[in-house]
Amino acid sequence: MKHLISITVIVLFSSIIMTGCGENEKTTSKEVLPTPTLSKSQMEGEAWHMEELYWKYVQNIDTVAYKALWHDDFIGYPSFGNGVSNKSKIASWIPDLHKDPDLKFNYILHKKASNAIEDVIIVFYDADEIWTDKQEEIVKKETFKFTHTWKKIDGQWVILGGMAAKKD
Repeated sequence: MKHLISITVIVLFSSIIMTGCGENEKTTSKEVLPTPTLSKSQMEGEAWHMEELYWKYVQNIDTVAYKALWHDDFIGYPSFGNGVSNKSKIASWIPDLHKDPDLKFNYILHKKASNAIEDVIIVFYDADEIWTDKQEEIVKKETFKFTHTWKKIDGQWVILGGMAAKKD
């Protein structure tokens, strides 16, 4: 009987200790709230909005804001140069678009497709690059095809990789 009472006391004591530890963990642990999930079309819409910002920055020669769109570890195949580029060289083509003070640079975007795969969005589009003179006559027009892969990291959409080429 003494043995049974000892076991009962040990079980009760252990139960009290375990309950107390569990309560302590509940009050000190961080509550995890669910992250709101966006639909595929909402994510694709956000990525397309980022492409529109990309081109506004190009038009305004805002290379600082433009470079903020790119992930630090970005590698891509731009339309300029002979090979792949990293983030450090990605804005080098922008000043050349605006080098002639007698011409105004503008653009038109033609969205072709986008695809959200989990939290990564791939966007495909064409961009007409257009230069007009003071009479607003088109002096030069080139069309390029683009693809960018976007991912939201720490609440900010960034380009992980991409490719651009002149379209014939």
